[in-house]
Amino acid sequence: MKAKEKKFLHFLEGSDKHFVIPVYQRNYDWKKEQCKQLFDDLLDIGNSDRTHFLGSIVSIYHDDGDDREYLIIDGQQRLTTLSLLLLAIYKLIDQDIVQSSVNKTQIIDEYLINKYSEDDKKIRLKPVKNDKNAFSALFKDENSYLQETNITLNYQYFYDRITNDEISVDNLFYAVKQLVIVEIELKNGEDDPQLIFESLNSTGLDLTEADKVRNFILMKESPTVQEQFYIDFWNKIEINTNYNVSNFIRDYLTIKERIIPNKNKVYIHFKRYVLENVTDTKLLLIDLLKFSSFYKKIINSKEQNDKISIVVNKINRLESIVTYPFIMEVFNDHKDSIISEGDVVSILEIIVTFVFRRLICEVPTNSLNKIFMTMGREIKKHNDYEDNYVDIFKYILTHKRLSQRMPENDEFGSKIVKKDVYNFKSKNKLFLLEQLENFNNKERVDIESLIDNNDLSIEHIMPQTLTSKWRESLGVNFAEIHEEYLNTLGNITLTGYNSSMSNKPFLEKRNMEKGFKESRLYLNKSLCEVEHWDEDTIVSRAKSLENRALKVWGYPISNYESADEILKLFTLDDDNKSFTGEKIISFKFMEEKEKKVNSWKELYKKVCLILYELDPIKFKQITTDYTFTYNGDILKDSIKIDNFQIYSNLNIESFLSRLRIIVKEMELELDDLSFIIK
Repeated sequence: MKAKEKKFLHFLEGSDKHFVIPVYQRNYDWKKEQCKQLFDDLLDIGNSDRTHFLGSIVSIYHDDGDDREYLIIDGQQRLTTLSLLLLAIYKLIDQDIVQSSVNKTQIIDEYLINKYSEDDKKIRLKPVKNDKNAFSALFKDENSYLQETNITLNYQYFYDRITNDEISVDNLFYAVKQLVIVEIELKNGEDDPQLIFESLNSTGLDLTEADKVRNFILMKESPTVQEQFYIDFWNKIEINTNYNVSNFIRDYLTIKERIIPNKNKVYIHFKRYVLENVTDTKLLLIDLLKFSSFYKKIINSKEQNDKISIVVNKINRLESIVTYPFIMEVFNDHKDSIISEGDVVSILEIIVTFVFRRLICEVPTNSLNKIFMTMGREIKKHNDYEDNYVDIFKYILTHKRLSQRMPENDEFGSKIVKKDVYNFKSKNKLFLLEQLENFNNKERVDIESLIDNNDLSIEHIMPQTLTSKWRESLGVNFAEIHEEYLNTLGNITLTGYNSSMSNKPFLEKRNMEKGFKESRLYLNKSLCEVEHWDEDTIVSRAKSLENRALKVWGYPISNYESADEILKLFTLDDDNKSFTGEKIISFKFMEEKEKKVNSWKELYKKVCLILYELDPIKFKQITTDYTFTYNGDILKDSIKIDNFQIYSNLNIESFLSRLRIIVKEMELELDDLSFIIK
């Protein structure tokens, strides 16, 4: 590696230089804000004799015989922006819009083009992706410009500011000549560009986790291979994921490592995964592309009408993105012919039921991600999973308990009739009513669209404000009935005439033109058959809808009997469960890999050591304050950490309660620690 200070324009000079932004780099992202700062800096420089340090530009030099090619590893934003400024200066002089003593031929021939090179290499700077076309177009007439790109917008910004005579072109060009960089040239095959790239502090825009992953994958390859890998794989992955590559990679790692990386540490985990498990970059990209096609099917489910996409769309409407890793794994098993399309549909429907039942019963959602993180592994631990995939899946879900449970019929039925449906989250309320309406209905009613278009609205049968007639109809306990049942399922329906119905008595609502009696909706069918609306009829209708809900979201029945021991996943958050007498197998803390343990004491010891490493001072302070530690002779049942000891002659519940205290005091989440028991 060679590093030397030089003037920026001297870096550009050379009749055969060619600057290439590798395909693994992000697009040109500087906007008006960054360009304004640069131009304002140049205004200051133009009025002084000082130089201005621009930063570093890191490149790898390649000699292809005809041209000297520099792959720009870091500094592309500054290099591209200043090239746009130089081009604007050249164009303004060439078009006689400004007067200047600056030699326009020097600008175009020494800094912007290689006039003796072939057409595809005539322009010195080759930006990445679509930016290349936008930059090339600027060398032509204005009609050729590609609008709505940062390249064109920033060029126009410089063009306009120079035209406004804020600074003379002579002074501006002088200021550019005063810009100084540190040129870092890497030796191809010897220096590791990735390590250098990671250590650089850039004044530009932050890279996304996906940017870092892409760079890590492609940077070590030759320029030709980089280009091919980008075209054949990475760009297709970007398109498949709607350019949400960071989220996709996070889910991909969840499948591969059974760890859910922090959103800001996806690259770190990906790099570790590749270094430990991958020997062939092309095979990795093939696998990423395959799983990205599954991701595409998930996120674009609303645009598809096949059986699988229809059910996936239900999951998306419930916003259950934590299920994505398992769904992709299921799609992969289908692709490998382990399960049929019908099996996939069944599994997806069970996921919908699982998520929705928990939603109605208000089961905490924080354990959902871990459930679906390990689900694929749990299924495949059974030797006969290829023959019993769906039954094993049902078996696993229905055997989960506490915060991971699937609410059974009694709990679900009771909750759904008592829930304040009217004030339920809007998307969930619509989902509930739409699914109840369309169950076994061949003529599907698009409730969501009708409500969005104001063709339907949600109506209280017993109104929110009681009139004297309604109070008389409800009887002496009208206030209690109104308070208990107003917003519940038995009193909620759909109508296209909410404003017309208002607070009218029930029979008027039923018999009016286009009232309940004329409605073709299933939800209004029973309303045609009752003569009055009171507590009994509300309860009766609620019971009917409860029975329908138990069919729509039917509890999965499995006759599977496992020959293997059942392994159950719990977290520190499961504090209402006694683990006395249970056998612990392994644990995960935060984003670390699963660790095997032989006892609860070993769990306590290993987690304490991890917590101490995270923050030694805080850990010691907490454990001292709570008298979990002591100084003195080493006891037989103790854990030695640095220069102090922790009591460990405890029972299982004491181990866990102390860990809960320490984790909370260290401002971590209880479900950061999960463990598996038999």
